[in-house]
Amino acid sequence: MEVRVRLKCFNQNTCGELAEFISRHRGVKSSRIVYEVRGSVLEVSITGSPNEVVNAKKAVKRAYDEWRKFVEFKSRRLGKLDVDILSRITGKPVVPDVLIVLLKASGYSAEFSGSELVTNAPPDFIVDLSLDISMKFEELSRKYPKASRGLKHLLVSLSVLGYDVEDMLQYLKREGYVEENHRLKLVKEWSSLLATLHAIDIGVSRDEDRGQEDR
Repeated sequence: MEVRVRLKCFNQNTCGELAEFISRHRGVKSSRIVYEVRGSVLEVSITGSPNEVVNAKKAVKRAYDEWRKFVEFKSRRLGKLDVDILSRITGKPVVPDVLIVLLKASGYSAEFSGSELVTNAPPDFIVDLSLDISMKFEELSRKYPKASRGLKHLLVSLSVLGYDVEDMLQYLKREGYVEENHRLKLVKEWSSLLATLHAIDIGVSRDEDRGQEDR
């Protein structure tokens, strides 16, 4: 069985973004799914058993509705965006606590209302920041698997802000902020400690620091 779903998507670039977004959506599964851009329309061909096709078609339409919400969010300076949609846009899990703290550190208002991020930050900045946070969190989790979650949040935040992680970790140990036994544990709440450390020039790259200021 085969069905085709045609979705409006403005131009070739946005149609490509839509196809990628749909491919990440839960439930979009079938024996064969083909995406083809035809002008301002994305054509999705779904092939499989009747049950597969019906379920995949529903999932494609749900994904399209979510994508349209992101497009609507991008058209406004102040708005809301569901965390699941942001995760599918970046292709990475969102780290909500770190995202909120760093949005505020960048001078924007930011909070979560249920599963929605409410902020006046530019949408592209939010996507880039969320992706940067997620990638650094994965990297630090591999490098310091025994670090507590609070410590990982702190080190990720410092890394995004342009600090050298290893230098900062050594500083935290010397100052007694990190206990090292069978694991590395932060002894103070990470976001309040970040506010204190942000004013200290320990291991910060000047080029990266200027880049953060330019943003």
